[in-house]
Amino acid sequence: MLFGGREPLLIENTRKNPVSQNMPLTEKANIGSYLGVPVFYQNGEVYGTLCAMDSKPSTYSPEAVKALENLSQLFAYVLDLEAKATKDQLTGLYNRHFLYQLFDEKITLDKTAKGTLMFLDLDGFKAVNDKYGHELGDIVLKEVAHRIRKCLPENGIGVRLGGDEFVLLFPELANKNKIEQHAREILEIMSSWQIYEHQLALSTSIGITIYPEDETRIRTLLKYADAAMYQAKEHGKNCYRFF
Repeated sequence: MLFGGREPLLIENTRKNPVSQNMPLTEKANIGSYLGVPVFYQNGEVYGTLCAMDSKPSTYSPEAVKALENLSQLFAYVLDLEAKATKDQLTGLYNRHFLYQLFDEKITLDKTAKGTLMFLDLDGFKAVNDKYGHELGDIVLKEVAHRIRKCLPENGIGVRLGGDEFVLLFPELANKNKIEQHAREILEIMSSWQIYEHQLALSTSIGITIYPEDETRIRTLLKYADAAMYQAKEHGKNCYRFF
């Protein structure tokens, strides 16, 4: 039983409250009273709700509400620490540390794991930075992250390695025809750029490697994908190449 809103929600008797009395979960879970405090990320987005429930109608004191609010703030602090350790602060994508940890602790050890790693590098980004400055460059990088999210499947992972280098991870994707379809979609979505009044000459070059076919260790996969990406640049940019 989760309710929206930014303030604590207190229902002392769920069976008499018009919001909760007709909810099937009230009877099914035997919830007689409810106290919910929202938990927020640092950017203001709602993570979820921290709840206290009783099987009987109950009166929650102001001290109880305050205690749950304090726990909510502590939980939000932990979320913020976790995000700083695993997320790129500019784009909100995952960072290099997260990618290495994911492979070292899970994918490399899983003998059944398979998927595709795409290494993206922006064509023309240095010229944009030099001409328009780093503020516009940062806007471009944030927009790249936004477009990457649109390209990824539900289980996909977007990573900013640093600078204008990005990695897209497609778990379970090993069919070459489908890989090429995704690569073409990415090239298309990264090919048109107008920010404010500026028409920017940007595109992307993509290097593709498949695990475990090519390798399972992330450092080697990145090396292979980087080499394939440079082959794409040598073939005129705005294209993809397999390792």
